[in-house]
Amino acid sequence: MEIRSLRHFSALAETLNYRMAAERLHLTQPALTRSIAALERELGVTLFDRDKRHVELTAEGAELLERARRVLVNADRLTATAGAIRDQYTREVRIGLYSIALAELTHPIIEAFCERYPHASVRVHDADFHRGIDPLLSGEYDVALLRENTTVSSLVTVPIFTEPAFVTLWKGDPLARASSVDVAEVFDQPWVTPDVLSDFWVCGDQRNGVPAAIGSHARSAAEMSATVAYQHMVGLTPMSGTRMAPHPGVSAIPPKEPIFSVAAIAYPATGFSPAAPAFAEVARRVAQRESARVPHAELAT
Repeated sequence: MEIRSLRHFSALAETLNYRMAAERLHLTQPALTRSIAALERELGVTLFDRDKRHVELTAEGAELLERARRVLVNADRLTATAGAIRDQYTREVRIGLYSIALAELTHPIIEAFCERYPHASVRVHDADFHRGIDPLLSGEYDVALLRENTTVSSLVTVPIFTEPAFVTLWKGDPLARASSVDVAEVFDQPWVTPDVLSDFWVCGDQRNGVPAAIGSHARSAAEMSATVAYQHMVGLTPMSGTRMAPHPGVSAIPPKEPIFSVAAIAYPATGFSPAAPAFAEVARRVAQRESARVPHAELAT
């Protein structure tokens, strides 16, 4: 006897209609008829009285239905338990880190997620700026930790905190020793930017429509700093970048008109892993508890 046969029997007993039961089971009506007849032969009892107009359970069928339902409930429970056991040992969460990710909160957040979901296998990857958000949309990453200052319809973006951003200049630039810089003073210089997501990296909202002179697209935060230092370009970095990835040939100057970087969790808007929203929730809770780890950061609302 197969579980499938009991499901067919249960569906017909509930609907007392071959057509409706077949539709529910995604079968053809003749296939359901053959399945019920085969089950009756195997059990040696008639389960249904039927004619051209009516289908009714026999007394034997009604008695067996209750037992069949218990078998099906137990089979579903067994399947669910097996799935949970399998997931405990096979679930993998792939995390892409863009640039400095969530600064000093990156490690506590990933660590808290591992503690909350001990059976998850976490894989962390340094994201290549040149690939943009393609790894997220293609399923290569389940979730990303990044800086995002625009809305991308293909992503769910969960802001975690904001922090000031600084203009980066090579040490020999005349403005490198200034206490602050008007970004308009360096608009005509070539800029290095990650080839991802938004024009935040070239102060696009302060340019009044004037396009930026892009000198280079970098693959990583380290490459951005090296490009500023050795090719004498201009860049932008979150304040935490000056602590976590300083470069001896680069000066980071606060802009006169403040610019803020949004640290966020992102995952695909459709077809996402169940781990993605769970990770975002863990990140929000850790940030609420430990935001002081990131100096000058403000929790996102």
